[in-house]
Amino acid sequence: MNRIPTLPLALGLTLLISTAAAQATVTVTQAVQAALTNGTDVRTAQANLEKATAANRAAQADPSTLAAAKLAAQQGQTLATLQLRAARLSTLQSAVNAYTALLEAQENVELQTLQVQVDQKALQVAQVKLSVNNATSLDVQKAQNTLAGSTQTLADARAQVNLASAQLASLTGLPAGVRAAGLSAVPTLKTSLAQLRSGLDDNLVSVVSAQQEVAAAQLSVKLADNDFTPARTLSDARIALANAQRALDAARKNASNALAAAYQTAQNAVEQFRVAQSREAAALKSYNQDAARLKSGTISAVDLQQTQLALKQAQFARLQAQDNVLEALAALSVAAGQNLTGIGGTL
Repeated sequence: MNRIPTLPLALGLTLLISTAAAQATVTVTQAVQAALTNGTDVRTAQANLEKATAANRAAQADPSTLAAAKLAAQQGQTLATLQLRAARLSTLQSAVNAYTALLEAQENVELQTLQVQVDQKALQVAQVKLSVNNATSLDVQKAQNTLAGSTQTLADARAQVNLASAQLASLTGLPAGVRAAGLSAVPTLKTSLAQLRSGLDDNLVSVVSAQQEVAAAQLSVKLADNDFTPARTLSDARIALANAQRALDAARKNASNALAAAYQTAQNAVEQFRVAQSREAAALKSYNQDAARLKSGTISAVDLQQTQLALKQAQFARLQAQDNVLEALAALSVAAGQNLTGIGGTL
């Protein structure tokens, strides 16, 4: 994230940054990798896959195992494989969300620190004006109240950093007090919605599970469609197959709708990020202009401090928009059944 140019007015902010830098920091990639390694859901899904693989191997090798049991064992391994991928994608999303929450909490402390400095200066100005009868005691009281509010907001922001850090540490197994190092770049949305839909049926647990129910029901109909099986058994099997097919249709429709919604959210996040970048650039230009005006003596240091605050607010808004893109891509990854964040590999 771009930093505000160093000024005497921002000395407290500089000290805060130095203190934070002394703490252990991790990148988002490191946080995701730690979560994938230590996450309970991932480890459980991995154990279930190993169990299902062993059961399927035994079922296929046993000549006494009947067709329905062989199919069930094969489906169990296939489903467990997808459940492991789903657990990884869900864990990736949780880790990304926890990381961005911590990063924003850290940056908010910097923003609120600068806000307190601005309000402190405003109070000093009001007091000086009061001393020369150019302001009222009410003006000073208002400035004091504003400063008290921003000071409390800063205290709350610092508390949020500790809470967000504890949540990330709990999720990933990283040390307590960990800090986010920042985001170097924003992943891009390179895949079209049509491309994501083309492989959707094979990537989602809900759809594959419904497909397996249809396959099992089809086998039941096949096994019951003969002269020695009661007609009622065959009728029940056909009803079960029809129900399974309807459930599959519903699963496919729900998956497609969820994917489309997640894709639209990701597209919106990308556009909002571009807008935030443009606003940040405009705020930086204004700051540079006011810095030059301060040197020429046409504005005061107080005026420049206000411009500095506006720049910091624009930078924070850009960071939030940047985080929203990554969070939206993580959510899209879960909806698509494949990793689209560029973090953590193919999973």
